[in-house]
Amino acid sequence: MSTDVQHDGPLRRRPRDRYRRRLVASLTVFVLVGAAAAVVGSQQGPRLRDVTYDPSGLVSRPAQRVILTANQALQRVDADAVTVTPAAPHTVTSSGNTIAVEFAGPLAYDRSYAISVAGVRAPGQPAMSVLRTTITTGSTDVLALVPGAPGGKDRIVRRSLDAGGATTVYQATGITEYARLGRSLVVVRGADGSSTVEIVPLAAGVQDDSTPVERLTLPTREGRVTALHVADDGASFGFEYADTSTGQSRDVGLYLVDMTGTHLPTAIAADGRPTTGAVPMTVAQWAYVPRTESALVRTGSDDLALVDMSGRSDPVRLGSATFLHGFVGTGTTAVVETGTGIVRLDLTNGRRTPISAPEGSTDAPYLGRIAQLGDDTYVRVVGDVRADGTLAQRIVRVDGSRAARLPVRVPDDASVTAVCPSPNSQFLAVTTASASGVLVSVVDATSGALEASVQASSVDWCGALPSGDEVG
Repeated sequence: MSTDVQHDGPLRRRPRDRYRRRLVASLTVFVLVGAAAAVVGSQQGPRLRDVTYDPSGLVSRPAQRVILTANQALQRVDADAVTVTPAAPHTVTSSGNTIAVEFAGPLAYDRSYAISVAGVRAPGQPAMSVLRTTITTGSTDVLALVPGAPGGKDRIVRRSLDAGGATTVYQATGITEYARLGRSLVVVRGADGSSTVEIVPLAAGVQDDSTPVERLTLPTREGRVTALHVADDGASFGFEYADTSTGQSRDVGLYLVDMTGTHLPTAIAADGRPTTGAVPMTVAQWAYVPRTESALVRTGSDDLALVDMSGRSDPVRLGSATFLHGFVGTGTTAVVETGTGIVRLDLTNGRRTPISAPEGSTDAPYLGRIAQLGDDTYVRVVGDVRADGTLAQRIVRVDGSRAARLPVRVPDDASVTAVCPSPNSQFLAVTTASASGVLVSVVDATSGALEASVQASSVDWCGALPSGDEVG
């Protein structure tokens, strides 16, 4: 008897054969699609996949980057292949599939910048492409201190120049100084010669009521805190402190609070190093050097020192000065006053260069602080004495060898207490005081045109300027 299997029709294919054929077909499609994509990619060149940047950082700090990410690896991109419109000084680096455009200084507020990268190609591919993007910088805002009515609360408010009104960030009695500290505020409060220092947490730009305010333990039972400054990276802040527990000011000097440590104020000793329990270095003026952990200090004896607040390096002695006016650009140069004039002090080598002082910038009995706007540009308050003994003040802008009055009106019954440039030097905050109260006017640093005003005694832009006993 036969054992052969009889079929009524054609032989049926096994499931394994059908799977094998489908797999081959799918792989063939993938190979063809990949090959086609490779051909298209080699013909079109790289394309832009992503752009990242910090809009607020671009207007407030130098050395900020815009990162362009392509869809594939790139050959090295030369600096002359990148165009920024409107023009802004920048450098270019590239690695892998990214291109970093780093701007030398802060950009203008609320402005669009077009970035174009020409001649971009992938390694081993002939096709070139142009990567294009447009970035928009952040809008300016200031933190201002609005004094309260007698016995009432003072307010720290945020005021944007492109919108009306102000938002209360924090309020309390007796606020004397404040500074931004990352996502917090450092607030100094005081009365009758005694101060407290508080770290106020913020959420969405205002006080975070769900997180308690931290009150620091100060070096003595009672003391007065002045000249508050915060490092750019928010990792530390410092202030001058005077022990007033005996009814007199003693051991007046510089203290540091390391936010990565215990938050306990530590004295900067006479040798320029943070030392617990030490007698502090005497200070007449001081401020953090922009973008660093170092501070430029004018001591009580008018000696100048560059102090590493972290204590890792010895202080650098830089001669003497009778007043610190501020910093130029990115901070490697300071403007200081000596017994013979005002000079630019290079903090990297100690070299001093006389500052430009054309006719019209010094021919007045009263000469105020210099507020540096650029390498060769600054403003200064000057004044003449009226017949009744009051001071008629005006703001002079110096551009290289030319000095001209900036058309900012100062009322006859008011006095200018501060002129502070915005972080990108586009605007000036002009603070005036009169019998009717205090006022901060934000004006264009070039034209003098009024941009905004707020009934306040100070703004946070002034926090970058060296402060001390001589600064009211």
